[in-house]
Amino acid sequence: MRRILLFLLSFAALIAPLHADPLADLAKYSAFPGADLNSLSSGKILSARGPTLGEARDLSVQVLYLVHAPVARTLSMHQQWDAGKHPELKVYIHRDLSGHPSLADFSQSLPGNGAVRRLEDATQKLPTIGDLQLSNAEAATFKSSGGNVPAFWSQVLLHRTTAFLQGGLSAQPAYDTADGPIRASQEVSRLIHEQPKVRALFSPVIEKSVLGGGTGSLPIGPYWELFDADNGAAFNLGASSSLTTGDSAQYLDLQYYASGGYYAYVTLYQMWGVTVNGQPATLVWRVDSISTQSVADLGPIDRIGSGAAMSREIERIVKFFQKDTGR
Repeated sequence: MRRILLFLLSFAALIAPLHADPLADLAKYSAFPGADLNSLSSGKILSARGPTLGEARDLSVQVLYLVHAPVARTLSMHQQWDAGKHPELKVYIHRDLSGHPSLADFSQSLPGNGAVRRLEDATQKLPTIGDLQLSNAEAATFKSSGGNVPAFWSQVLLHRTTAFLQGGLSAQPAYDTADGPIRASQEVSRLIHEQPKVRALFSPVIEKSVLGGGTGSLPIGPYWELFDADNGAAFNLGASSSLTTGDSAQYLDLQYYASGGYYAYVTLYQMWGVTVNGQPATLVWRVDSISTQSVADLGPIDRIGSGAAMSREIERIVKFFQKDTGR
């Protein structure tokens, strides 16, 4: 009986983060110790910079908001929401992928705007990588593609997606930079481990997903995008996973490759079921963590400003989400 009791206590401790009181969890783990559900129910969004991270290129911000829907519906809305519907957000293409992508999944016409033309010009200079984020081996294949920019990028995206689906983050080729290779697996691992409170609360989804190593045990929803990165178009590859327990859920959106703008981007969502004015609702705590050289190149004051700018941008994204889904 004693062994059984110890096992049950250990198991309860393991799943506790998904069942604990949301306001108590926020006070313990987040940057919002005094959140007020009544204030959030009107659509107010709270944002704050996360803890100061050890690496100069790392940045983290947190956002808190309420969705007037049960947890299951809220999770589904986040999974299905498409930022590409809003030109202001400058996501030019978003395409979901199956678990067995082919070259055709990446063969889509690119928009004819100035940002895409800058990407095309940079690509034409390969094998000189310049500001693009590639391995030297990838850059060397541009000539074999016949100098065709869309064909080259389709091959790069397919090979990286396939490697990720088969081996996780550790299977990703490194970015070859003037300062040495940058590996997405190391960037993501550092972003998670530099935030012990975030890591503690999100340990269930971290341990079962690609963040915990390998491909994880949770189903993966892969996708690719073309977006604006500092007035130049860039490709990214991402994958999402979710874990639901009782009346709460955790959702992971990992962008493990980008041809420009950042090295890695991790977004974690904690969703708690709450009751507001007698109706079911979901309290959402969102944590965005990014590794980008553009932050490392700034001075200390400007890095603080970057954190504020990132918070404002995520608030803007959440407002579009609230508008599309109905508060």
